[in-house]
Formats: sequence, C-alpha cells, structure tokens
Amino acid sequence: MTVEWAQARDRFRQVAENSIAEQTILAVFPDGKDRTALQQVFGRADYRLLFASTFQEAKSTLRGCAVTVVISDSQLPDGFTWKDLLAELQRMGDPPPLVLADRLADDRLWAEVLNLGAYDLLTKPFDSSEVFRTVSMACGRKNDIREPANSQTKPLQSGSAGLA
Repeated sequence: MTVEWAQARDRFRQVAENSIAEQTILAVFPDGKDRTALQQVFGRADYRLLFASTFQEAKSTLRGCAVTVVISDSQLPDGFTWKDLLAELQRMGDPPPLVLADRLADDRLWAEVLNLGAYDLLTKPFDSSEVFRTVSMACGRKNDIREPANSQTKPLQSGSAGLA
C-alpha cells in the first residue's frame, strides 16, 4: 500500500466518522414517556440525542450546538407551541428540519405542518421504526442541503428556446 493510498483512506475514514458525529437530534419534550421512548429508539444508533423541556431551553441549545434534526411536542410547557419553534428555526441561517409529534396527528395537522415548512408529523405514542425512519430521512435531507452542488440546476440562458 502506498503512502498516498493510506492517507486517502485515513481522510475518508475521518470524513465518515465526522458525518456520523454530526447527527445530533434535539428532542423538545417534557420529562416522561416520550423521552423514554426516544431514548429507546436512538439508544443504540449513531445519533447524539439531546433533550430540552421548554421552548427557551430549545433556543439555548440551538444557539450552542449544531443540531441536525429537531423533534418537538406540539404544545410546550412554557406556553409556546411547535409554530413558535418552527419560526425560531426558520430565522437560523442553516435550520435543521422540524419533526412534530402529536397524539392527534390527522390529515389536517399533517397538511398544516408541511405547508408551514416543518419536515413531517409523527403520531404519539411513538412507533419506533417510524420515528427512526423519519428522523433518518430528515438527517439525510439536512445533509443534502449542505451539499448545494447536488441540488443546483443550471440557470436558463437568455435567448433559450421556449422563451417568448
């Protein structure tokens, strides 16, 4: 094995390890069953799980930590809602996707969640496989957004066919 090959391999490993380390989930739920369920879902996965009980705690965590995805209860104990949290996220330069969780997850709420810009809606009590799948996809979306070359399209040139 050449020195160049070994260096390239080591750089690849470092990038892969950093990608896993960057997957931080902020769960905004008061103490209780929801937190326990999320700990069970992500306990053996390669995600870092942080908790906040209130909107204010979530804001503080978002300022001090690179978060990949936020999962939140619809109503927070300090009088704020998921809409307040979404507005706070949307003020960020590179906001993480918001996944909402609610016991009354119906088509109306799901449509509202998506139309306002959140990523998805989960039903409580949590289904472990659904939570893991949704959060994993949201992490992938966040990583894709960080790679603008993957999503850019070529701009139309002046004089392009089809322009009147």
